[in-house]
Amino acid sequence: MNSEKLKRVQELIQEEKALAAQKVFNNIEPEESAAYYFTKGVLEQKFQNWGDAINAFAKVIEMEPDNAEAKNNLHLIQNILNFWNPEMFNP
Repeated sequence: MNSEKLKRVQELIQEEKALAAQKVFNNIEPEESAAYYFTKGVLEQKFQNWGDAINAFAKVIEMEPDNAEAKNNLHLIQNILNFWNPEMFNP
């Protein structure tokens, strides 16, 4: 049952319907699976909830150490958070 809902959430995310995806995801019973946490991570990333996204992707990597997609998303978020533009401070 959850796998069907997770698939639907992923489809909605791909269709750029993040709010609809969030509604479906919020009705999913939390489970200890890499698919659940990966979907949660992608959804949190869409809403720029960086801490929650990092935690979700870290949980995926903990469960599946070779999950390249979770590692890439985690790296992307870290790059966003570490971005520094010196021009911002140069009026």
